Parts: sequence; C-alpha cells; structure tokens
Amino acid sequence: TGPGPLECQVVPSGPGFVGENNLRLCNSLVYAAQKKVILVSPYFVPDDSMLYAITTAAQSGLEVQLFASEIGDQFFVYHAQRSYYEALLRAGVRIFLYDSPTILHAKHFTIDDDVSVIGSSNMDMRSFSLNLEISVMVWGGTFLQRLRAIENEYRENSRELTLEEW
Repeated sequence: TGPGPLECQVVPSGPGFVGENNLRLCNSLVYAAQKKVILVSPYFVPDDSMLYAITTAAQSGLEVQLFASEIGDQFFVYHAQRSYYEALLRAGVRIFLYDSPTILHAKHFTIDDDVSVIGSSNMDMRSFSLNLEISVMVWGGTFLQRLRAIENEYRENSRELTLEEW
C-alpha cells in the first residue's frame, strides 16, 4: 500500500514568474523553522537573503545541515559554492561533503518534521531568477520520513567538513 494522500503545493519559478517564488519559499520556510533545517543541493550559491536566513537559523541554535558534493562538475559554480563555507561553518551550519567520485545531484530540503520541498531548483541565484524551475512543497507525513531516510544515507556516505579543516 502507498503512503496515502499527500498535501502539497507546486511552486514554479523563473523569469516568467514575478517574485522569485522558490527563493521566497526557501527563505520563509527557513525563517519559520523551529528545530531543524536540512538542505541538499549540488549547486549552492545563495544570494544574501538566503545566506542570512540559513546562518540566522544556525546562530539561533537550530540544527542546520547542508549536503553538497566533495567534488564538482561545474568549475566556477564549485568554487563559488565553496566561497560560502567559512561563513556557514562559523554560523554553526554542519556541512557534509558527499564522497567522490559521485556528484550528489539531489535537490531538496526539509524543515523540522513538517515540510519537505523537492524539485528541479538548485539553491543558487540562477535557479531562483533565471532558470525555469519547479518545486513541490509537501506537508509532513510519510514523504518527509522517507526523505529523512535518504538524508541519513547521504550522511553515511559523506564526511563532515569542519571549520578547523577548512
């Protein structure tokens, strides 16, 4: 049997949509988090608003984790992403680097035990304003539990980057 009905909402984003829907969705959910924020993105190049939301959550004592690949397949994006690691680590964000040679290309995040978002959007400025993207926000239930199991698998196949190492 399946998990039953899901309560979800489709969130399109891109140049044909006013207001950077995916960016606003991500930021509002991170600011609403009360316990845990887990982010998975192969290309993590946040704008200032997203960086502030994520670091504020971590500095407020929430558990904040970012999963990214240990290696990159896009030279400039890989190095741009890494330029944020020190600020994230100093704020208390735990960064997990998925073991090479695999590129972790999943794109999703979970907030507390309440909300999951999965879709085509990377957590970068291109995806939020230039590319046509689609995300699906799902409330609670079995779907979130299944994503958490996947996040645990990522954790088992990653190494944690520390500020000291960085």
